Amino acid sequence: MSSTAVLHSTSTSSGKGEGEGDDHLSVLRDRLRREGLAESAAGDPVGSHRHPERVANHSATVALEHAEAALDELFAAGVCPGDSRDAVVWIEQLEHLGRRVDAARAELTGAIQAHVLHAPDGHGSARIMVRHVGKLSDAEADFRAKTATAAARLPKVRAAWQAGELSTCAVRILGRIHANQRVAPAMAARQDEFIADARSWSNRTFARKAYRWARLIDEDGPEPRNERDHHKRDARLTQNPWDLSWEVTGFFASTQGAQMREIFDHYLDAEFKADWETAKARVGDEVSNDDLDRTDAQRRADALFRIFQDAAAAPEGAVPPGFVHNIVWSASAFQEMLAAMDADRAPKFDADDFMCRTDDGHDVDPTEAAATSLLGQFRRVVVDAAGVVIDLGRARRFTGSARTAATAARTHCVWPGCHAPASRCDIDHLHEHGRGGLTNPHNAAPLCGRHNRWKQKGFSVRRDAGGGWQTTRPDGSQLE
Repeated sequence: MSSTAVLHSTSTSSGKGEGEGDDHLSVLRDRLRREGLAESAAGDPVGSHRHPERVANHSATVALEHAEAALDELFAAGVCPGDSRDAVVWIEQLEHLGRRVDAARAELTGAIQAHVLHAPDGHGSARIMVRHVGKLSDAEADFRAKTATAAARLPKVRAAWQAGELSTCAVRILGRIHANQRVAPAMAARQDEFIADARSWSNRTFARKAYRWARLIDEDGPEPRNERDHHKRDARLTQNPWDLSWEVTGFFASTQGAQMREIFDHYLDAEFKADWETAKARVGDEVSNDDLDRTDAQRRADALFRIFQDAAAAPEGAVPPGFVHNIVWSASAFQEMLAAMDADRAPKFDADDFMCRTDDGHDVDPTEAAATSLLGQFRRVVVDAAGVVIDLGRARRFTGSARTAATAARTHCVWPGCHAPASRCDIDHLHEHGRGGLTNPHNAAPLCGRHNRWKQKGFSVRRDAGGGWQTTRPDGSQLE
């Protein structure tokens, strides 16, 4: 059933008579009046005071009024899921509608710009006009302008967005990429891939892949830009003279920043575990994040301070023990990088199968990563198209190669919606080891501590034939 059909059935198939439906709307009107949101006379459409003027297009006026009336009915019926599965349906249905409304707002911004309708009122652009009239932030107005431009030049993306099949977040990413005039011309030929990726992947994964594609085809290339970033590196500790507080700011190139992030996450995980154990000792096994003594922000600050303390206490030139930086390559990217180095030329990567990142999914510059690998600062992990590790070069001896292989194809916990980085996850046997499950990458999945324990409640995780992950509820239904 389509989104529109489901929401329509909510208001017309409730089994209530016409008078009872009017009672619902009366209650809604009364509530809106009490909240100061409605001042229309009795019998006027709810919210009509907000739109004293109608748009010139009669058909559009009727459509807008119907949309308002449908939302009135929806609020009167109540936005209240019955259980977790019903909540999923609500999220999907309202997200579908929201995407279509967002597409209409971008269409409006584009039409204002195309017909120069902002000029008579003295606005410098459609973005400024929409920001002023809509009481929007600069960022929101900028997003609408960029998505309007991108949608106008990417008709397939525009159609998918207007149909509610493409998330607004994904279109905003494409709008930001499209603003780069060196990249924009190549986007039209890739619309089908953008749409398929946005439907298949989480927004975070889609963003990484889309930005990676843009970096690889940018005529400036990733290497010159990364070199500029490295030359611009900076870090400051600045004190506020009024309250004597300190602010830390910094800027680093890709590989140096990725290495720092790994170390920082390592310390942050230690701070979290310390809080968790303290809370567990106080409240027992049913501990939750609400029981922890510190907030996420406080733990981040304390983790950074601990890094400074450990650096000051360490012998000069000491290397922290037991820490290895992994760079995960796709086989094709690694082979192309080696070939380019041998031929003393710039590498030419395929954007669709390129991968050069840390365990937790932070992209790094491939040229810099290859150079540091040769110097022994990093260990390379090369995976084939199926996500199987085919090369595990070592910078130094260590234990845990099986863990590295298991996380090479996944940057975070495999539980739907969980973004816990792989470096903080447990490696779980899909087929339990006690029942004959093998300890190899095909039978392994990174699961955070919370979701690893969730399996004890009857949930199960498996890898399908296409390499994707399926999570099943105790009753056999799929958790999307």
